[in-house]
Amino acid sequence: MLGGITHDDARQIAGGLAGLIGSGEGSTPEQQSILDAIVNSAWGVTLPITPLDPAVLRGTATTQEQRRRVVQIAIVLELSRHPRSNDLIVLVEELAAGLGVGSEELAVVRAQATASAEAATTDFIRRYDEHIDALTEPTLLVSDRVERDALLGVLQTFADLPVGSVGRAFVDFHERNGLRLPSPTTPEPAYYVSHDMNHVIAGYEPTGPGEIALGAFKLAMGDTEANWMAFMANLMIHEAGLFKHGTDVQFTPWGGGIYRDDGGEGALHLEGAPALLGEAWARGAATTTDFSQIDHLALAPLPLVEVRRRFGVIPRADGYDGGTGGSWPT
Repeated sequence: MLGGITHDDARQIAGGLAGLIGSGEGSTPEQQSILDAIVNSAWGVTLPITPLDPAVLRGTATTQEQRRRVVQIAIVLELSRHPRSNDLIVLVEELAAGLGVGSEELAVVRAQATASAEAATTDFIRRYDEHIDALTEPTLLVSDRVERDALLGVLQTFADLPVGSVGRAFVDFHERNGLRLPSPTTPEPAYYVSHDMNHVIAGYEPTGPGEIALGAFKLAMGDTEANWMAFMANLMIHEAGLFKHGTDVQFTPWGGGIYRDDGGEGALHLEGAPALLGEAWARGAATTTDFSQIDHLALAPLPLVEVRRRFGVIPRADGYDGGTGGSWPT
């Protein structure tokens, strides 16, 4: 089960989380949809969920793994509330303190809610940079920039690889989405090689919902601090609107709405986005190997379908294959 949460405990935890977001100023339809999708897909909890006193979470989530997952989901639910609820921020902080987890990520959430976009972005980048090496393509993790830039040149050769190979799918992914291949002029190019290879293998496009889904997939596949901070970055960009990708630096302050309309202003209010997130958490947990931080360049000549089979990547429920832009092969 996802995060070590058993089926017997899942309904209690789901009810506690429902009670958490329903406290204070109350939950929004977006939050309810996200919680429903996560617990239904990842834990098999049948809907509807009966809200319970959030105190039940302390007695039900007893292992560190369970407590960490509960706090992670609570943070996702907090960041997806529009308008922001200061009451919920305090409740999530109290929950995390009671469970003994979450100091770094809660500081990020607190800064996002109380500081300027510039100050909060600076705070996040400082924490995120502590994990950047773990999110970087390992063969490109070299101190000499000239050597790294030369190694980046191998990406240009992937266009000559056979259709259906990992490398060719990597090139097609960028062309299809109007993106340039990572190069010496890209901020943190070695990071984006690894990140985009994960997109291809997991099967998600670089849309707002797709980026958030990939973050959840990686976190379920390997619950590391690096994967958690990467997921937080996805949420801060596409759900909270704290910062956005820059042209000269990786992140630049934004502090504005992303999808401002009557439904909300984060990617997770878009049709199908909560379901994509919930399924991503389940698909990531189902993998047999954490491929998020391996040598992806070595996989380039191999057939994508074989690589996915090796890592236990199951098809998306909708049959869409983000690696090729078509249908998932049977």
